[in-house]
Amino acid sequence: MKKIVTLFAFTAMLCSLFSCETYKVGEPEMTAVHQIDGKFVGFALNPADATDTLSVYAVLITNTTDDESDRAWVTLIDMNTAGRHWQRLYAVQMPVSVDIKAQTFKADNVAAEEPDKAWNPYIEGLYGSYGAYTTAGKQWGKHTKSATISGKVVTDGVNTATGYKADSLEMDVTIVRDNGQESFHFVGMKKTGWSADMAAYMDFCDNYLW
Repeated sequence: MKKIVTLFAFTAMLCSLFSCETYKVGEPEMTAVHQIDGKFVGFALNPADATDTLSVYAVLITNTTDDESDRAWVTLIDMNTAGRHWQRLYAVQMPVSVDIKAQTFKADNVAAEEPDKAWNPYIEGLYGSYGAYTTAGKQWGKHTKSATISGKVVTDGVNTATGYKADSLEMDVTIVRDNGQESFHFVGMKKTGWSADMAAYMDFCDNYLW
């Protein structure tokens, strides 16, 4: 996986220059949902057994093109590439309603899509996802039908390994695909600029997912 990550790093950097249907998360307090937006990384846990770690997920929360204070986009990226065709990532994007004062968001059985590319925190750039196969007209097209999500961001809710505080994110997720349904409880934190803060998540990827 590390070899593939290296090969894709330059391409990912170029891809990141292109805009998407949502605004990029920019400087702090620049969007209408700045209290919750950003890049997060965390563990997806079995909802029936919190000691059972299913995967590492990257989460991207962005404002809408109209920069609404009560709506946002949430993209979930499963970092598990083990046994998958060309080691692509599964990514799911959905609109959510936001209570900005409570710093919560939710969506109930909303239509969800798989974007062509997904943010990969391992390379800090874009990486190929299964949604790209739909664009190419191939069999690995979009499989996601809907998603239900309920989450909360807590400002400075995590004490990081480097001794600072970062925002925490906790949420419950259910994704319905053509081939079945999956649910998990996510517990994570906003990505910082320090590798030590992300070490537990990246080590899990190295040891169990790749």
